[in-house]
Amino acid sequence: MALQASSVLMWLVAAGFGVPAPFVASYYLRERTLPTFMGLFPMYGGGPLDRFSSEVFAVFLGLFTALSAFEVYAGWLLWNGEPVGARMTLALLPIEVVFWFGFAVPFPPLIAVARIGLLAAGWSALR
Repeated sequence: MALQASSVLMWLVAAGFGVPAPFVASYYLRERTLPTFMGLFPMYGGGPLDRFSSEVFAVFLGLFTALSAFEVYAGWLLWNGEPVGARMTLALLPIEVVFWFGFAVPFPPLIAVARIGLLAAGWSALR
């Protein structure tokens, strides 16, 4: 059950932050400004990656989208108890942290703590 809960957290982060990224990139390239989240703050803005040109920033968002797709796949493997899914989860995490910091997104790091705790709790259930 812990592995499945960890997988769900991975999918939530990938859906919540990976899915909007290409749309934000498209908007940014077209408008030369980041869209805001309900008028509160710029999406994916405020971190160190925000200092790059809009073209480079859009590439970073594309890479983040691809990383999110790998996260979905790792979560699927983990859901099914595959050890490679657990290893992928651990291997992807440092890369994710770089993007989370670079885009100044606050929630995924907090979710990652729970996600890794659940992974550790369910480690013995891996095939």
